[in-house]
Amino acid sequence: MIFATDFLRKRKVVLWHIVGWFILIAYEVSFVIAFGAKVTPFVVVFAYILAIALFYFHAHWALTRKNRQWLLLLIPLEVLIYYETIMFLDYLKLFDYENRPSFSEKSLIIKHSYRALFFIMLSTVYWIFINALQKHRQVAKLEQERAENEQKQAELKMKLIKSQNAKLRTQIEPHFIFNTMNFIYDAVEGVSEKAGEAVLLLSEIMRYTLQKTDDDHEVPLQMELENIRNLIRINHIRTNGKLNITLEINLVDYDLNELKILPLLFTTFVENMYKHGDLTDHQAPGIVYVIAEHGELVFKTWNKKRTHMPVQGTFVGISNARERLQSFYNDRFSLSIENRVHDFLIELNIRYAHDTLLCS
Repeated sequence: MIFATDFLRKRKVVLWHIVGWFILIAYEVSFVIAFGAKVTPFVVVFAYILAIALFYFHAHWALTRKNRQWLLLLIPLEVLIYYETIMFLDYLKLFDYENRPSFSEKSLIIKHSYRALFFIMLSTVYWIFINALQKHRQVAKLEQERAENEQKQAELKMKLIKSQNAKLRTQIEPHFIFNTMNFIYDAVEGVSEKAGEAVLLLSEIMRYTLQKTDDDHEVPLQMELENIRNLIRINHIRTNGKLNITLEINLVDYDLNELKILPLLFTTFVENMYKHGDLTDHQAPGIVYVIAEHGELVFKTWNKKRTHMPVQGTFVGISNARERLQSFYNDRFSLSIENRVHDFLIELNIRYAHDTLLCS
């Protein structure tokens, strides 16, 4: 699109140049013919090819020199070359035509020097106009860029205000929610122990979801695992023990408060098990396995697939988790997903290449 626009603009400029030269040539030739001289097209073509060459050479080469003092030498040199070329073409009898007036050598020097200076001055005016037009376009472009930058800054400022408002709401709303949850817990605890426990677990899950991360946007692994335990427990209560997931952790040699992970990363995969898996078989419960060894944190899940009334879904949570992993860990992770006929297996390996905590 930009190329096409530039092409059309250049084509328009060329057309204006052709029109301008046509008007000038027609104007001058009409005067020559009016004085009774019979000028042949051949003479006109050669005379104006030389004049046009001088015009564009002076505008696009001589005047573009950084050291303008060279013009004191270039202009006389251009006049001399123009004059000598005319004399050479005249020597070849290319400018002979009927009723051509005769001039002395001095008159020819004055005539052709004036002619050369005329096109040099015309070229200079053209160069000044072109430069003024270019500067005008540059100023207009800078003004447009400034206006676009101001618009972007205004949009960023508006986004900042919105994010600040959202942050303020997150500071106010959780306080109200947790107070309400405490009220519900106090109200139902005496009536149903399980309901009270479920409210307490839900409160802890929400507290973890809304909590702040560290400067690296991570949380201690211990908190993520505790959230998974709460999720498993609340689903066990909710379904009266019909859904079964076993959590196996092998991190004996490591401090779980020092190991870090993206918040809700493992939780996303566990939630996916509840949404799409068959967890009703007590003999084959879903398994969540976490181990740290040889500089890697390994997270695995396995569950049977539903054989009837499958939940329709697009695994958006897993897609989002993959994007978060790619954005944060880059090439320091591998995620394997096996969607087999009867079961579903996920294995996530995170390499802590710069973390001695996992190097045994």
